Amino acid sequence: MDDNASDFKEIFDLVIAFNEETRYEKLLNIILKKMMGFTKSDAGTLYIVENNELHFRIVRNITLGIYKQENIDLPAQPIVKNSESVSVYSAFNNEMVVVDDVYTDTRFNFAGSKNYDKMTGYTTRSMLVMPLTFHKKEEEEVLGVIQLLNAQSYNDVRTLTLLPGLANIAASTLANLTHLSEIRSLFHSFATAMAKTIDERSSYNSNHTINVATLCEKFALYLNTKYDSGELYFDDRRLEELTMSAILHDIGKIITPVSIMDKSDRLGERLPLVRFRFELKRLQLENANHNGTISQKDYSQQSETLRLAKKLVEKVVIPSPISENQVAEIQALSCLTYTDFEGNDAPLLDKEDIESLSVRFGTLTAGERRVMQEHAAITGRILENASFSRYYGNVLRWAQSHHEFLDGSGYPQGIQGDDITTEICILTMMDIFEALTAVDRPYKKAMSIDNAFNILTTMAEEGKLNAELVQMFWQSKCWEGVVGQ
Repeated sequence: MDDNASDFKEIFDLVIAFNEETRYEKLLNIILKKMMGFTKSDAGTLYIVENNELHFRIVRNITLGIYKQENIDLPAQPIVKNSESVSVYSAFNNEMVVVDDVYTDTRFNFAGSKNYDKMTGYTTRSMLVMPLTFHKKEEEEVLGVIQLLNAQSYNDVRTLTLLPGLANIAASTLANLTHLSEIRSLFHSFATAMAKTIDERSSYNSNHTINVATLCEKFALYLNTKYDSGELYFDDRRLEELTMSAILHDIGKIITPVSIMDKSDRLGERLPLVRFRFELKRLQLENANHNGTISQKDYSQQSETLRLAKKLVEKVVIPSPISENQVAEIQALSCLTYTDFEGNDAPLLDKEDIESLSVRFGTLTAGERRVMQEHAAITGRILENASFSRYYGNVLRWAQSHHEFLDGSGYPQGIQGDDITTEICILTMMDIFEALTAVDRPYKKAMSIDNAFNILTTMAEEGKLNAELVQMFWQSKCWEGVVGQ
């Protein structure tokens, strides 16, 4: 293979390596590592430009066995003219600098390198310093600076010819990834804002979505400590899709009536009206007794019947479970009447009141529950209108399926078995767990962690939830600091 072909292959391999990485911090590491390899450098550092300052991000030294990319406690360097720093000079002037020997070069202040050598016993000699410049139309933007130390080919014509081009390719890749990251961040922020808007529609449900998303993320990260591949391992992309699905899972509630979402008792918004009718009936009885239109005996009997009926209504209107006998007693009240403002006999409790008061568990009637459950299908219909990239290709399906069960008894589609992915299992489990342990629901008290897991375990035994995931969720304790406080 001739030199030109060899150069082409090496450059091609570098470009492929740059473009295969989708994570910002890892791309920085790859850029420095590959550039060191291309120049056969023994050490290297990478700076990133932020707010017109150079920020130290990575240091590598093969001889000393050093690699550091986090918690580098060095001050940022302002990018100003006439700086004595070779890195700042390179960034300000957008120029590659070749230094034969830092101990003899008088153009810049190499005190930092010399002090480093003194502390570590390392010897810094040559230095290649070049900007990472992104070219867009007629503009140029310096994104960072790379220093390559003790390169075997630091003054080689081939190296000095090809290196600026490689730096530009690296900068272009970095700029594209940064742009993509900004777009994803914007989308994530918008989705979070929309989810917060949905939660804020309810007076009692303001933390549900963020709690579910946090639980999903923490549990997936816990699974990653147990698995390094396979169905229960979440790479960055899969984790982001799961979290995004959790953030958007309740977006369908945007059209759910607040009167249903916030229904804290069985009568909801009709409770004041029912109480008004009872009071009106009481006054009508007193007036009839005063006018002598009914006997004292009838007045006493009807007043007592009214008192007991009101007592029963006030007892069953709260969201605690009621018995079949209480349901029968409520339905027997349908015969009670009062005189409306048009002088007609009207039921003290109409059909809707009787139906609502007869709900044995919770506060929602069958019709209201259907409206509430419709939010899952609406989530799907809303998200169908979003142009999800391949990166977020699973979000719609996972988000709309957060009430599906493995045995097919869930909604809105009644899918089951293999159609329910691990992500749907996790999202469904976290949605149930958060609802059970939430402290801000008006229709129930927060359930203890132990009782909530008893319910999850029972649902797993019934074939609704994934038993292995329920058990691992219990082991993870990832709810700590999120819910159940």
